[in-house]
Amino acid sequence: MTEEAYETRGCGLASAQVAPLSREQLYELVWREPMLRVAERLGVSSSYMARVCTELRVPRPPRGYWAQLAYGKAPAQPALPEVRAGDITEWRSGDFIGTNERAAKRIARIPSPTVEGAPVAAQKIRRRSHQPTAGKPLHPLLIGIKPFFEKTRDSENGILRPFKRLLVDVLSSKERLDVAIDAADKLFRTLTSRGHRVTIAPTSGQMRRADVDLRETPEKNRNQHSAWAPERPTVVFIGDVPIGLTLFEMTEIVEMLYVGNSQYVPVRNLTPEQRRRYSAPRYWTTAKDLASGRLCLQVYCPSWRVSWVKRWPEDKPGQFSSMVPDIVRELESAGPDLSAKLEAARILAEEEDRRWKDEQKRRREADERARQEKFRQDARRDLLAAIAGWDEARRIDAYFTAAALAAEHLDADERHRLLSRIALARELVGKNGPLEMLLHWRAPGERS
Repeated sequence: MTEEAYETRGCGLASAQVAPLSREQLYELVWREPMLRVAERLGVSSSYMARVCTELRVPRPPRGYWAQLAYGKAPAQPALPEVRAGDITEWRSGDFIGTNERAAKRIARIPSPTVEGAPVAAQKIRRRSHQPTAGKPLHPLLIGIKPFFEKTRDSENGILRPFKRLLVDVLSSKERLDVAIDAADKLFRTLTSRGHRVTIAPTSGQMRRADVDLRETPEKNRNQHSAWAPERPTVVFIGDVPIGLTLFEMTEIVEMLYVGNSQYVPVRNLTPEQRRRYSAPRYWTTAKDLASGRLCLQVYCPSWRVSWVKRWPEDKPGQFSSMVPDIVRELESAGPDLSAKLEAARILAEEEDRRWKDEQKRRREADERARQEKFRQDARRDLLAAIAGWDEARRIDAYFTAAALAAEHLDADERHRLLSRIALARELVGKNGPLEMLLHWRAPGERS
C-alpha cells in the first residue's frame, strides 16, 4: 500500500476512513509500522486495533518486535491465514467486529477440570448457573447475552423482544431463557466439537434469515404477532456450506379469561371457585398464543435462491438435549445436498445474470440504432426544409426585386413610400437565406 493510500485511509480521525480495509491491507499495515501508529492513522486506540486484528484473524507483531527488528533479530513474519467460510474479510472504523475469536481463545486457555485427586468439596455440584465457569464455559456466542435479552419490549405472547438486535438467534420467554441458552450451548458446542463453526453471519455475507412461525402448528390463514428478529442470522458452516439456525420457544393456543382491568388469565390456571366467580356476560374467554415452554430448532438455507427449511420441535419440555445428536447428524448429511443446490443456484444465477446483461446490451444497441435513425430522419427533414427554404427565399427575393424595379417608374413621393414598405417587408421576412440555413444544418453524425 502506498503512502498516499495511508493518508487516505486515515489521518487521525475515525471519520477519515471511508473505504473499508481488507484483511490483506490490514495485514500489510500492521507489519509495516507499529500498532500505535496504525491506530493513530485510523482514529482508534491501539488496543481496539489489536482486537480488530484478532477478529479478522490477521497476525500482528509480538511485543518487542520493532526493537528486535532494529537489531536484525526479529522473528519471521507469519503468513496471513486463508479465509474461512463466514469470516469477516473487511473492516472500517465503527464496524461491529464481535468477540468470537477472542472468546474462543479464552476458552482454549481454560484447563480441563481435574477430578482425580481433587478435594471432595471442590467436586460438589454447585447451584445451577448459566454464567461461564472454569468447568463449563459457554459457547462464545452465548457469553454475557442474558442481560441483553432481559432488557425487552412488551410482548403479548411472552416471547422476549430485546432492544439489542446484534445477538444470537434465540427466542424464548423470560421463564425459559436459561433453558434456551443451555439448549443453544449444547447444540453449538456439539457442532463445534465436530469441526463445524457456529457464528453470526458477517455483514458482507449476503445471508438472509428465514421467517419464523412461533406457533407449534403453523397456519397460513391465521395472523400471528411479529416476533423479534436478530440483525444478522446465526449460522453453522458444514464445511463451506452455511446453514441458518434459529432456536425458539414455540407458542400454543391457550384459552384466556378476561378478568377486568385489561387483564387476561389462562382458564387452565383457575380454580372451580374462580370459574364460577368470573362468569359471563361480564367476563368472557378468548384464545391467545402464549409461550408453551417447549423449544424448537429451525434450520434453513440462508441463500435467497435455495428454499430449504426444517424444524425439530420438542414434544415435551427438556427434550431438546437428547435430540441434539440426531440434529447434528442430519445437518451433516444435509451439507453435501445443500452444497449441490447452492452450486446449481450459483450457476443458474450466473446464467440469469448473463442473459440479463445480453438483454441489456441488445436493448442498448436497439436504442442506439433507433437514436441514429432518428438523427438521420431529423437531418433529412432539416435538409429538405433548407432546400424548400431556398426556393422560397429566391421567390421572395424575386418579388422584392421586381417591386423595387417597378418603383423606379413612380414619382419621388410614391417611390420613397414604396421603397420604405419594401424595407419593412424585407425586415419582417428576415435574412435567413439558403446559405445561412445550410451553414446551420447538422448532419446525422453531428447530432447528439
